Amino acid sequence: MTLRAKLTALPPREQAQRLTAVAASLVAQIRRTEPDAAEAEAALAAIRAWGDGGRLTGGYFSDLVYSDEERGTLRRLTEAAGKPSEAGGMHVAWLVYQETGKAMPSDVNEAGEDSLDLLDEQLDQRG
Repeated sequence: MTLRAKLTALPPREQAQRLTAVAASLVAQIRRTEPDAAEAEAALAAIRAWGDGGRLTGGYFSDLVYSDEERGTLRRLTEAAGKPSEAGGMHVAWLVYQETGKAMPSDVNEAGEDSLDLLDEQLDQRG
């Protein structure tokens, strides 16, 4: 069963809770090569906080995905899976915007549930 099939049947915050487990394994991989993985830890904490009912905004997640240097924290979680991408973080940003009903940036809107397919593919390549 694909990651998309597993997650999209769940309410948005439960999807984020499940993505926390995926993100945690990627953070562990980052830690093996970078002992100071503060950015990745912050991204994991944000996903976990929103999944647990926290009040974070879609803009906050977008900022985590794309930093000023175009190297955001959430992007690093899926880079650890083998190739650059911000799939997991973009999906959480998309979920947050969906929940609030606020207009989302085009990069987040384009991610949607397709980002889960990319994350699934990356995880398969890693395994």
